Amino acid sequence: MPGYPPRSFLAMPSRPTASLLSRRFLPYFFTQALGAFNDNAFRFSVMFLITYEIGTAQDGNIDVLMNLAAGLFILPGLLFSPMAGHWADRFDQAALARVLKWTELGLMLIAALAFWWQSVWLLMLLVFLMGTQSAWFGPLKYAIVPRHLPASMLMRANGWVTASTFTAILLGTLTGGLLAATGDRATLIASLLVIGVALAGVAAARFIPAAPAPGRLPDHAGPLESWASTWRLLLQQPASLRLSMGLISWFWFVGAGYLTQFPRFAEEVLGLPADGATGLLALFALSIGAGGLLVGYLGGRRPPRAVAPFAALGVALVAIDWYVVASAPSPSLWRIGVDIALTGLLAGTLVVPLYSHLQRASRPSQRARLIAALNVQNALAMVVSSLLAIALFAVVGIGLPTFFLLFGGTGLLVAIAVWRHWRGLMPAAPRR
Repeated sequence: MPGYPPRSFLAMPSRPTASLLSRRFLPYFFTQALGAFNDNAFRFSVMFLITYEIGTAQDGNIDVLMNLAAGLFILPGLLFSPMAGHWADRFDQAALARVLKWTELGLMLIAALAFWWQSVWLLMLLVFLMGTQSAWFGPLKYAIVPRHLPASMLMRANGWVTASTFTAILLGTLTGGLLAATGDRATLIASLLVIGVALAGVAAARFIPAAPAPGRLPDHAGPLESWASTWRLLLQQPASLRLSMGLISWFWFVGAGYLTQFPRFAEEVLGLPADGATGLLALFALSIGAGGLLVGYLGGRRPPRAVAPFAALGVALVAIDWYVVASAPSPSLWRIGVDIALTGLLAGTLVVPLYSHLQRASRPSQRARLIAALNVQNALAMVVSSLLAIALFAVVGIGLPTFFLLFGGTGLLVAIAVWRHWRGLMPAAPRR
């Protein structure tokens, strides 16, 4: 078997006193978790206020505004992630995190004014700017972890990061519904919430240890140059690294499709009330987090990437049972719940080892740019997921059970492809 670990692994800190409860991880963990929550809380607060408060008082198509808000949040990730990766590899990542947290606080203070003025277009601009801030934070979110923790702790750390990310998505989604119960105080509560969370993020970021740029600094690159250089860098990576990144993007492709269709599935197939979709989302998100934590603590020192084909195959097999149950005249709610939970557990088991492998196998001086390339891939995967779903429903005319069968069934194709490249999942030779 080729030698292991790669040279970048040897460059990681090896302090035996490092702990997930120490300053080396905990301030970063709260910084990224609070940021993920605020991203979703602000976005869903804007969507709620457009639907129930501002949209009824101003002219405009609410459906257009809702889709515009979703698109404006994703667009910066496609535009600015490569440039953000260059900056994260060029400067101290802890200092950059603090600058971004202060930026978030400034945007949320302006958001409070936009809520007060009920200015739809200022809120749309702020959604775009928050998406931009999130895109700039994205590369250092995973790049900074191996700067502070030994490689033996990456699995557990990434398990907690994954769990917090999906819990933040869940809580942020719930924010819009909770605002409905506040009546006329909705704009005030939304403003206080996002400002308070941003302040907490600023406080947490102050305690992140320094993470100066490792090795030779890359040349400064603008948006177009950074795009080109990032993709050149990606193509230079070993096949095992590109395969791991492709599998992560498949995870986001399927996950985005599932999350988008849960509201319709809960109402049209299961006959659940309006909060039924929230229950499905909660089960799915928490199961992904549980799967990430489970593999993080049981996976050992070396990321068990070899579970990838089994996890993908498991998603496909669960999708078959999901289809059978959902197609029945009276679908069994508990079996659907089991299928959703199993899908989430398998997804979490898949993605955490792959992120850990990316952190270990990439050179410290290139890590943020590779994660930026992955973030672009993930965003494109979610866009393709949305467009494919539109085509399947509007053109082909499939039903919701068939949708979950087809999307989950892609796991079979992924498993076959990974098996054909099985050596790509085996430990790589040291980087020279």
